[in-house]
Amino acid sequence: MPRPRISIAIAALSIASAARADPAFDRLESALPAGWSLLATSSELVIRHDQPCYVTGMHRENAPAAEATAAVPGGPLVTIELRYRLEPRWTAPQIAAAEVTNRQIDGELRALAAKYRIDAIRTSKGRPVPASADEKARLDAYEAARARLTARRVKLPRCTLGDASVFDGEDTFAQLTLQVDPPEVMTQAHRIVELMKQHCR
Repeated sequence: MPRPRISIAIAALSIASAARADPAFDRLESALPAGWSLLATSSELVIRHDQPCYVTGMHRENAPAAEATAAVPGGPLVTIELRYRLEPRWTAPQIAAAEVTNRQIDGELRALAAKYRIDAIRTSKGRPVPASADEKARLDAYEAARARLTARRVKLPRCTLGDASVFDGEDTFAQLTLQVDPPEVMTQAHRIVELMKQHCR
């Protein structure tokens, strides 16, 4: 008699339950401010505010205080969340090998900058400003080669939480520049970032 199939939903629930069985995740969840929840699967950690907020603007770094947007309800709704990628805990040899690879790439990047004489190109606000067709050609060639080298870098875990290595992702901090109503939700989100630093070693 064929064995019954386990549904995808039950399998996914089992994975989530296994990840949450780690006491490190439970300790982090219990430290969250009221109104926030944590969901951990085998591949992702999501810390989410339970209620959507109104977006009232966006915080710009170094903007004068007078430019701050007043929090007025009625903007688009958004659910504030922090997303981290999870992998099985990296071993010391894995981290050491990644660091060796990255040091090698750093050396190649320095050699590349010397090859194209990037330091000789004038900069403005920290960015190169080519003054001739030759400088522009050198800069373009350098940036193309630099992108290829940078893509080979190994992303190291931000930290370790229980049996998982934690990585920042493109969406991890994307919402932290928003201004929202109620404003205390964003204050709590920044506090959670600090909580992660305390709980994730």
